[in-house]
Amino acid sequence: MLAFLRKSVTSWVGILILGLALGALVFTLFQPTGPGGTAAGGGQLLATVGKEQITEQDYTRLLDRAVAREREANPRITNPDFIAAGGGELVLQQLIASKALASYGDANGLIVSRRMIDGEIASIPAMQLNGKFDEGTYRRLLAEQRLSEAELRESIRSDLLRRQLLLPVSLGQIVPRGHAEPFAELLLEVRKGRILPVPSAAMADPGKPTDAQLKAFHAENARAYTIPERRGFRFAELDMKGLAEKARPEAAAVRKYYDENPQEFGGLETRLVNQIILRDAEKARAFVAAVRGGTSFAAAAAKEGFSAEDIALGTRTQSGLADETTDTLAKAVFALQPGAVTDPVESRLGFHVAEVARVIPASPQAFETVSAAITKKLQDEALLDLVADTVASAEDRLTGGESLADVAKDLGIEIRESPPLTADGRQFDADYAVTAVAQPLLPAVFAADAAEGPQVTEIEGNRYVIFEVTDVLQPTLVPLDKIREDVALAWEIKARSDAARAEAERIAQALGKGEALDRLVAGRNLPAPQPLTVRRLELTQMAQRGQQVPPPVLQLLTTPKGQARVLPAPGGQGWFVVMVDSIEPGTLSEAPQLAEAVRQSMLRDTSDEMVETFVRAIEREAGVVRRPDQLKAVNRRLTGETIGETID
Repeated sequence: MLAFLRKSVTSWVGILILGLALGALVFTLFQPTGPGGTAAGGGQLLATVGKEQITEQDYTRLLDRAVAREREANPRITNPDFIAAGGGELVLQQLIASKALASYGDANGLIVSRRMIDGEIASIPAMQLNGKFDEGTYRRLLAEQRLSEAELRESIRSDLLRRQLLLPVSLGQIVPRGHAEPFAELLLEVRKGRILPVPSAAMADPGKPTDAQLKAFHAENARAYTIPERRGFRFAELDMKGLAEKARPEAAAVRKYYDENPQEFGGLETRLVNQIILRDAEKARAFVAAVRGGTSFAAAAAKEGFSAEDIALGTRTQSGLADETTDTLAKAVFALQPGAVTDPVESRLGFHVAEVARVIPASPQAFETVSAAITKKLQDEALLDLVADTVASAEDRLTGGESLADVAKDLGIEIRESPPLTADGRQFDADYAVTAVAQPLLPAVFAADAAEGPQVTEIEGNRYVIFEVTDVLQPTLVPLDKIREDVALAWEIKARSDAARAEAERIAQALGKGEALDRLVAGRNLPAPQPLTVRRLELTQMAQRGQQVPPPVLQLLTTPKGQARVLPAPGGQGWFVVMVDSIEPGTLSEAPQLAEAVRQSMLRDTSDEMVETFVRAIEREAGVVRRPDQLKAVNRRLTGETIGETID
């Protein structure tokens, strides 16, 4: 649980240098962001960073995205699970650190030029077509996500500021070998011990609980018997198949595209071009003279400080080369024979000299061969526009006060109704029976303000749904009378577990005083203790491979020699008594190369710690004020911990 969040929030180098690079930035920006897609805050004020505010809306939006990412590895995780495991605190800390760093960069004159931002935008894969930045794709993505160009540019600017601040801090750390050697020896330590299971099932029958005991148990465990907030809603999904059919191009349009874009189908001659740009006209003329005098283009360029990669322009059509350079240069290049170079051609960048390395003659594909691919390309592009227009029109009409029924009728789509469900898709009947419902719309439903009325959202699979929240049922404690048998069973399980714990603690205390384990368990009807020998290094390697190390084995590493510790078994099945019989210290002679491996690991950790310390110092300078009570209230509402009236 929380694999993604713990890696990307607690590692400052990870989240604030690499994690906020453009790949992650696009994931964050190009996701459904709730009604209107704006970044404006709202709800409770959870923290302030100088003059900047972090609101409930900021927090819940990032929390939802973090849970969505975590759900890729753990599909069953819910918001309550995530928050209970500490995810909420980590999300808030990420927001605080991000705002503090951005503020510090601005205050200290760090500059991010428009050209730098342009370069980052052009490198975003989602905005590219055939490996190159595409203006149409860029504009369409912004429109689909209801994100302004200014908002995207500001997000990228903040990210580049953070990289300028933190990357230098993470470099240049030193860890001496002598500092790593004791830790390497610790990894080679060998421990021998025993693990004794104490099952709850082996304990005596606690008998039937009294009514007073059941009431007290029910009250003490109210959260376990509380139904979280539920929401009922109506929804209608856009007919993507119908829209796709409308977007299908006519045969004439397909043929027209083929005729007007011969460069895509081998219908134009192309040339493999090398190019150099020099600032001085005299140098450019001397360069041309050298090449025409027998010096290779690459060798002449190398004398000017240009590598082979610097001069390689690639394969271009005449029009494509004109778009990238100048029309004059393109005409000159396409008038040359292979191996020839142009005269210097001036532009605002300097003086261009180009070489034709190879001529690739036109070899057009037959229309019949590519017509299907053209049809799909045109249909896909038209569908994107049609969906965007349909969604925008629906949003405008809903904002103007029209009902879901009116819009759905005009679009010819069916309205369906969902019963009240929890955020993780559970439906409860009057007898507290639970039915699981797979409903991909639930995250949007629970992120919506019920008072806002119908709205449009995108769900998985590039589908769009118009929905409105019709009912909000607050968290509700189920009465004891409706679940008496379940509570009685839970009471019995708890009673047996308490008895097992008491027995395990009795044995552990006696073992710590030197008593023999065999005598302590005699006649107790307990399983036989399991002997165990472990080396720290082996367990570390298991964890690195993603293998889970059982908790009793981990406990063996932290228990002193001759002592015993107690820890719970999974699923409330009982308890373990873990005893350490002997400890054999490790020596580097067993694995002399281990010290260097440990030193490298510590070096990475040291860099992270330096960055984290730097961030903490910036937060203190900015003046961070957290509001833990407000955060607790928001988390209680998100997890259903707040208890309302009971069911009749």
